[in-house]
Amino acid sequence: HMVRLRGSAMGSDLGTDVRLAGENNEDTTQQTESSPELDAVSSHYRDDNNDSSNQQRSSEDSLAAPSHGGHETKEEISNVPSLVVAFCSSLTTGGTTYSFGLYGATLQKTLHLTQGQVDTISTAFFFAGLFSFMPGWCSDRFGTRNALVGGGILGCINLLLYWGVAREYFVMPHSFIVPALSILGILTFLSSALVTGAVFKIITVACQGGSNKGTAVGIAKGYVGLGSGLYVAIFESLRQHNESTLDFLLMGAFFCIMSASLPGFLFLPTKEKVEASVFRDDATPSHFRILYASLMLMMVFIVGNSMAELFKGKHKSFEFEEHLTDEPLRPPKNHVGMAVLLVTIWLLPIYTWFLLPKKVYDQIPSEYAEELESGQDTESVASASATAPDPNEDEEISLLESSDHQEPENFEDENSDEPEQDVSEPQQATSQQHLGGTVENKNLTEMLRTKPALLMLWTTTILVGAGTLESNNMGQMVEALGFEPEVTPASLALFSVAQATARIFTGALSESAVFWTSFRCGLGGGVGGIPRPFFLVAASIVGLFSHILLGMATTQNVFVIGATLSGAAFGMVWPLMVLIVGEVFGPKNMGGNYMFYDGFTSAAGTFLLSKIVAQDVYEAHIPPPNHHHLNSTGTDAFIDANNSDDDDLTCYGSDCFQMTHWIVAALTITCIATSLTMVFVTRKTYRQKIKAAQEHAHTH
Repeated sequence: HMVRLRGSAMGSDLGTDVRLAGENNEDTTQQTESSPELDAVSSHYRDDNNDSSNQQRSSEDSLAAPSHGGHETKEEISNVPSLVVAFCSSLTTGGTTYSFGLYGATLQKTLHLTQGQVDTISTAFFFAGLFSFMPGWCSDRFGTRNALVGGGILGCINLLLYWGVAREYFVMPHSFIVPALSILGILTFLSSALVTGAVFKIITVACQGGSNKGTAVGIAKGYVGLGSGLYVAIFESLRQHNESTLDFLLMGAFFCIMSASLPGFLFLPTKEKVEASVFRDDATPSHFRILYASLMLMMVFIVGNSMAELFKGKHKSFEFEEHLTDEPLRPPKNHVGMAVLLVTIWLLPIYTWFLLPKKVYDQIPSEYAEELESGQDTESVASASATAPDPNEDEEISLLESSDHQEPENFEDENSDEPEQDVSEPQQATSQQHLGGTVENKNLTEMLRTKPALLMLWTTTILVGAGTLESNNMGQMVEALGFEPEVTPASLALFSVAQATARIFTGALSESAVFWTSFRCGLGGGVGGIPRPFFLVAASIVGLFSHILLGMATTQNVFVIGATLSGAAFGMVWPLMVLIVGEVFGPKNMGGNYMFYDGFTSAAGTFLLSKIVAQDVYEAHIPPPNHHHLNSTGTDAFIDANNSDDDDLTCYGSDCFQMTHWIVAALTITCIATSLTMVFVTRKTYRQKIKAAQEHAHTH
């Protein structure tokens, strides 16, 4: 017989094989009974089995006790249905959040709003981020099933009301329109946050103790980032000739029910069921590979569809001139087939999880099954259970943390002025012990008193605000530069694809960068590698170049490239915020600490750049009536106020947003400085982490 020591928590890299040989089955049995080597293996296996049971058997409130030793056993339920619902719902949250730029210009013209009023409406939507703790509380109090189903229904109702007001089906005084749409925008954001909070709690609970939580979170983040691009591509495929872009809201309301509330109602267990059960991690690598393939395929189709729209827009005026003397142009055909294909690529791979083979767990070897079932050697089992770290207490925040449950080695740094860690201290003495040292847990108040927190707050606020500036004002920018209307959905789609790609790959890239030992980033102590805050420097540089291009843009190609780079910088921020908060300020209060960054950066960044900067610059360059101006091609154009529907509310020309882009570019230069400073002030923390991770990889 050959027993391989399994290594999920006991050192999988050791690859130790213990070979027990015998002349026949009787001899083998005698040897296994008397061999001290086998006794060690058996004890090792029981410890491993007990530890794995502790990791897998968890619920929303507490971990279930191990099944042996007389403890109560909870019913096991598969985590596949819950993850299917989470992935389906996650895309709906980003689908409406970052799509305001598609219909913002139409909203302005339909309701005769000033740019300041439009900015107020769009800013109010993100201002609700300051209250994002409320949906999280609802998920904890009423359960993820009720939160997700209720969030989808409320989102549908709010979007329908928003559409009714925007299309003027609800008659009200003009002075009430901006407050009404602002309130509906806040309610829409909160309903979306209700779904978001439920989605990531579902993933955290359903994958508790397994090895797939980080992968599942990354995929869900990718769906969130890709949401607006996919929604825009589907809508443009279904859109009829001369159909208002405000009807996009109807499609968003439809998917709130079909992709969030309905799957949640059908497949999610109730709060009582979750409390009475434990999740079994049944997802295999094949489950996640098919979702990665789906995300990549959606990106390819969205980019291809956007390029086709841009190409069609360039030839639109030429085709119109060709048909001036013939019959009128026929309305373009809508591409229902493309819309069906995009929805299929989105949903079909997720629902195939129900059909894919589930994970098969190793069976207990028959020669040890009777011993374990009879409760023999329960002292060693109890000892292993007592010393095993609590998965609820020390979540997997980063790949830099050890997957082993052994005590971390202490790596002495002669250039460090930190006190040497006492390696004789037991691991359970601190729940946030990492490879190479400990991280002090800080609550929100304590965190905001530190330099790294304030430096990262400024950097992320500017980068997030720069991204929402683009997504909120994309339509007005295209209109001001005189580009074809097709440029707006194409640019939004590419912005969405870029930010989704950045969300998916930034976390993995920042993990692998710790092993790029040829790079020296000022960590000291002879340690090579790139710390995670350095990627905020990279995001700031990408943001700087994007707004330089946007400020100089006079052609469609330059504008689209600038918008795409802006989306990449915007997407890089989100996984970095999650990971840095957990690594620098500890995992214990990570939920509250991260949600502060998530909500504050969206609200403050959007208010600062979209409301204050962009609005003032835009309105300052609205030309007087009956004037000449140069459009994006440099030709002279005349606007007659008597024949214009703009009522002196619309700005034309490159000056409408050019100064805004220069101001944002200047602010991103300060972000480069604050990010570099953050690399410096966190160098001791990351020096220990990186040195330990490199040593761990080398020895294992």
